[in-house]
Amino acid sequence: MANSLVRNPILIDTWSADVTISSTPICVRKILLLSATAGELLYLEDVAGNQVALLVTKANAQTTELDFGESGFIFDGLQIDVSDCTGIAAGDLAWIYTK
Repeated sequence: MANSLVRNPILIDTWSADVTISSTPICVRKILLLSATAGELLYLEDVAGNQVALLVTKANAQTTELDFGESGFIFDGLQIDVSDCTGIAAGDLAWIYTK
């Protein structure tokens, strides 16, 4: 499969390279991570490279959620630096719901 950055929710399923989700401000309502194993870490960064969100899985085949509510949270751009993520691999999925 391939990342889908133009729909809502945004789908990230390819972890072989860094992903720029948005280089401009983006309002995010929710982030979900479905991982195959426990202890995986997904870091999201703003365009300046500051870590702005972290999702950690606690069990195998578990969905971890970060919910910003109906009004969402505005990030100054959003990207994934895969070198910062621990354990994230093929078969893991992340959904980013925007407003």
